[in-house]
Amino acid sequence: MQFKQHIYKILAIFLLIWPLYSVAADEAAIKAVEEFHSSLIDVMKNADKLGFQGRYDKLAPVIESKFDTQLIAQVILSRYWKVLNDTQQKQFIDLFNRLSISTYASRFDSYSGESFKTLGVQDLKKGRLLVQTEFIQSDDKPVKFDYMVHEKDGNWYIISVIADGVNDVALKRAEYATIINDKGFDSLVSELETKISDLTNSTAK
Repeated sequence: MQFKQHIYKILAIFLLIWPLYSVAADEAAIKAVEEFHSSLIDVMKNADKLGFQGRYDKLAPVIESKFDTQLIAQVILSRYWKVLNDTQQKQFIDLFNRLSISTYASRFDSYSGESFKTLGVQDLKKGRLLVQTEFIQSDDKPVKFDYMVHEKDGNWYIISVIADGVNDVALKRAEYATIINDKGFDSLVSELETKISDLTNSTAK
């Protein structure tokens, strides 16, 4: 009887604490995404002054600290990840990180009153959360950006970006798997380097 009462007490305490933990987790996850958004708006507002390289340099530490690039790399390469040696894995992580930064630096290259709005948070499996947001444009309809995030070492990191229902990680996973399967890892490296070069050269202003 005493054992049961002890269990009930533990359960009652857990039920009291869990909502507080859930709210704290939601707030921390939202903060991580909103800090990333603030950096994007900042480089947009100063796009011309910064130029491509300036935008890249501003976004690099933010993306490196807000995205779990190593996990994203493993998910994208899927079964091919374990086939790579340590040097190849590090090479891919570095290339993918540079490609991500270059992509954001090239796309967020001007400002016309745009803003981000946080819509809410949805619980997912394995303790992950989906932070739902909108990118509001003055001359077009809002673009929905959903961020899948997870907690690691007390911090929340973005592990997937879903723009208007399109999951970027899923797209790259299919694309990169085809390249590796048909041409090998070295060809994937070459294609990523070309993409980075194209982004740099086409938006170097």
